[in-house]
Amino acid sequence: MLKRDVLLEVRTENIPARFVLSAEAQLKKYAAELLAAACLPCEAIEAYGTYKRLVLYISGVPARTEERVGKAYGPAARLLKDAGGNFTPQAAGFARARGTTPDKLGVETVPNKGEVLVFSAKVPGRAAVKALAEIFPKVISRLQFPKNMVWETTRFRFARPIRGVLALYGDKPVTFEIAGIKSGRLTVGLSAKGSRQVKVAAAEKYFKALEHASVIVQDAQRLDAMRRELARLSKRMRLEVREDEELLEENLYLAEYPVCVVAGYSQDFLKLPHELVQLVMKKQLKFFTVTDQAGKLQPYFVGVRDGVSKGQRNVEEGFRNVLEARLRDAVFFYTRDLAVPLAAFRAKLSSVTFQEKLGNMADKTARVEKLTAWLCARCGAPVNKEEAASAAGCVYADLTSSVVREFTELQGVMGYYYAKNAGLGERTARAAGEFYLPLSAKSPLPSSMEGALVSLAGKLDTLACDFSLGLMPTGSEDPHALRRQALGAVRIVLENKLPLDLKAAVAEAFSLLPPPSRPRAGEALLDFLWQRAEAVFSDAGCRFDEIKAARGFFLSGGDLRDCRARILGLNALRADPDFAAIAAAFKRAKNILREAKAPLSGAPDEAVFAQDEERALYGDIKRLSGRLKAHADNRDYAAGLRELLSIKVSLDSFFEKVMVMAEDPEVRGNRLNLMKSLVNIFGSLADLSQLQ
Repeated sequence: MLKRDVLLEVRTENIPARFVLSAEAQLKKYAAELLAAACLPCEAIEAYGTYKRLVLYISGVPARTEERVGKAYGPAARLLKDAGGNFTPQAAGFARARGTTPDKLGVETVPNKGEVLVFSAKVPGRAAVKALAEIFPKVISRLQFPKNMVWETTRFRFARPIRGVLALYGDKPVTFEIAGIKSGRLTVGLSAKGSRQVKVAAAEKYFKALEHASVIVQDAQRLDAMRRELARLSKRMRLEVREDEELLEENLYLAEYPVCVVAGYSQDFLKLPHELVQLVMKKQLKFFTVTDQAGKLQPYFVGVRDGVSKGQRNVEEGFRNVLEARLRDAVFFYTRDLAVPLAAFRAKLSSVTFQEKLGNMADKTARVEKLTAWLCARCGAPVNKEEAASAAGCVYADLTSSVVREFTELQGVMGYYYAKNAGLGERTARAAGEFYLPLSAKSPLPSSMEGALVSLAGKLDTLACDFSLGLMPTGSEDPHALRRQALGAVRIVLENKLPLDLKAAVAEAFSLLPPPSRPRAGEALLDFLWQRAEAVFSDAGCRFDEIKAARGFFLSGGDLRDCRARILGLNALRADPDFAAIAAAFKRAKNILREAKAPLSGAPDEAVFAQDEERALYGDIKRLSGRLKAHADNRDYAAGLRELLSIKVSLDSFFEKVMVMAEDPEVRGNRLNLMKSLVNIFGSLADLSQLQ
């Protein structure tokens, strides 16, 4: 059967860039569902988008839908006939409504309904054009956007007013009407060139037709064009145009034919913090910054315009004027902030609410200072306590500055510059400026131990605050980014190899909060931190059961570094075939103790041993206990676990020849104590019962 390609284009007024990707995904999803329901197969479905149009392109669609068997379900099967063997009125009515007679009805079992009457009939195929005329309006109507508009008499809702619809099956138009617009075969070219009308002869010719009208419809082609342009400009200037991925994506949906324009600006603006200059360019103007090979900001930028036209110099001048106007505003804010003492910024924190039940930002600052001092005393690493204390005292001060009120993304970053302006040393200022790091699972940590501990204090305080009020993340909801805060805390501890008791640190964080706190909030937070640690260990290549084998040690001792050593020790020995047997024996001993449910007195009494196998196993346990403790003290769990392999012979012999649950109560109790001793020495290294 002949197959053709299918096209749907919805032209609109300017759609916000952030709406387009979601709309593309929805187009593909709903098209696939509705095509399947209509029994209209296809080879591929693609969706594209610009700020002016959303496009659905379906490849390899046959001329007719497939023939299928349609089923209609009716009343319960028991209502087919009455006691006299005659068709009931219910059966007759159901058959009549379907244009048939009761004797043509069948019986089928339907979930949640049981046996019901059913009428089956072949539904012949129909022209694909007719099916698509019903499918396309449904696809468009199902699209959901963060915000919608109503603009015409049918009160159809869409992201922006629809101005045209193009729908084709091969070279045949697919005719329908939506939002007062009739579909056809006309579209328009680039708006910057007058939006001239383009008549599309067939779906297969659509992309070329629009390319001739200066519109690159396919996202990947537009992105590739932008990347090539940026690379060309970098080579021409012998500088680096920073290819910010977020900025690339945003510009991708702000232009249908992206053209990069390079321009310069006054070097005077380079006196501003480079982060501030970059943020003005990126967030306010969607411009790319330019640096030298060492990453130092240069007085140039690259903007993206839609299409090529005369007056390119005018475009450059316009871009430059709007940038310099924004940078002059930034200079004004920054200059005003530099005239304010750091202490004055901090004093204003008492008027900034942190959380209604937990006070203001001045209260939060005081808690971070106290928790920082506690961490410095117990982190087990060299740290300058005075520098850490100074940094902790000013980490939130920049929140009251003019720049951060205008550019909230720069909180913390501006703290570095204001601390330097106040005369604090480079290390102290850097620790304050890196307070919010890390910002993601892979982003850098604070560069100093002082900065790491101040950042950790802030994260633990925020986590304790929310958990104390029961504001834990649920499902995909995490409005306060607690998962990121917890992951950051875990990374700081692990990547700095801190032998820190996080259980005690969590308890300290809760002790600094005003009462009352939710019951068991500390336990919930500790478990929440462990969940983030599990992700870190898993990313490092550890198996899930190895990670579970260390969980109990964290919940009881709070030492992530110690847990990592246990996990890595297990990972190192998993390949040894004897280790699997040892782990199985541990599980067996643990199960015996659990099923016995008997009170145990402690160590076994050697005088009660009745068999040589008991004595041999207990001798090995006593021999190993001291050596395993030494390995544990040195955190050499791989060596400790390897020591366990030496007990395999006596352990196998014991389980082969000794009945633990002996009839004699004294012998049975003594053997259970022996099992307890075995479980204790095994369990001092890892919970081997978790291994699979």
